[in-house]
Amino acid sequence: MNVQSSGAALQPPERDLGAAVHGLLESDHDTPTETASTSHRKSAFEVVMTYSAEVKEVSRGRRRIHQLMVATGLSEIADSVALGATELMANALAHGCHKKMAQSFTVKVTYSNGRVRVGVQDPSSIWPFQRPPSNESEGGRGLLLIDALATNWGITPGPGTGKTVWMELEILGEGDSR
Repeated sequence: MNVQSSGAALQPPERDLGAAVHGLLESDHDTPTETASTSHRKSAFEVVMTYSAEVKEVSRGRRRIHQLMVATGLSEIADSVALGATELMANALAHGCHKKMAQSFTVKVTYSNGRVRVGVQDPSSIWPFQRPPSNESEGGRGLLLIDALATNWGITPGPGTGKTVWMELEILGEGDSR
């Protein structure tokens, strides 16, 4: 595990945020690779986590992202961010890693200017698409949920033949209002 701090000297009341996030990321020793650069909530932060392409890693990622939101003072959107991230990770595992027999997927969480962005990168070149929900199918509603939760979402190509599916959630009253 590789955790890096931005070295910011800002300290929230009664707790050093960098140490809290560092401890959060180190709390589970069997998580593959994680890199963090954090500072106080009002400043931008970025956390990158790489998980093995296993079903159990989706729930681990969800817990970590929820804890990260709480630790960085973003608890008011922690549930929504964790739910959306879970859908993105599950889609990456089921569709982006399955056929490629990939070993891992990467999750990047950033906060800047009143927006939280979660991107999940997988090796597949096949882009997801929204399909109408079906009463006969248990799945197929993930992107509908992302669309309902997120302020914005999309897909970017790369690296290589892969892609990143991302979502953004805006925190009301912070950053640039659009």
